[in-house]
Amino acid sequence: MKKIIFLIILILPIQSLADNIRNFQIEGISIGDSALDYFNENQLLDGEQGWHNYNYNEYSTSLVPGKNIYDWFLVSYRSDDDNFIIEALVGGIEKTNYSDKECNNKLDTIALGMPELFKNTIQNKKKYELTAEASRTYPFTGKSTVISLTFNFTDKGEIILECYNMDKEANLKDTFITNILNQKDSFRINVRSLVFINYLKKI
Repeated sequence: MKKIIFLIILILPIQSLADNIRNFQIEGISIGDSALDYFNENQLLDGEQGWHNYNYNEYSTSLVPGKNIYDWFLVSYRSDDDNFIIEALVGGIEKTNYSDKECNNKLDTIALGMPELFKNTIQNKKKYELTAEASRTYPFTGKSTVISLTFNFTDKGEIILECYNMDKEANLKDTFITNILNQKDSFRINVRSLVFINYLKKI
């Protein structure tokens, strides 16, 4: 509970009121920064996630340890980019038995402050989606659920607030689930550039 409350305080006083996705920071990290400014190259290469790397086509994604409030980050960058420029960033806070009601309260609390900071962002409807279809790509079963709330920025980037309620009966042999998230629920902030959004649509 304390982590989530601090998270709300942390992300709302963002550096400026400009409606640009690059001005949104997660523990000081922004889209467009070099991941090498925050993590060393071995961390990024060793942390590359096979299932999350879009078949290693244009982009790769690395799982790296959190710095403070977040338990971990997923950092996405072009596979051929020696500078590891960040095009997408996910900060995750692991939870135990994260109820949909608790999640909804957190999403709504954060959402209230967003228009004051980013006046021209567009808030989409909250989504309650079963991950049955996503299970073909992600290490879930159809019993897992995701609640998400998306904000579109004027530069076409987006921020997605997400609650993952993981099916505890998921395949325990799955490397990502077993070794990283350990079937824990999580609250996530997912930040994406327009370039990365277009890539996801393409694939």
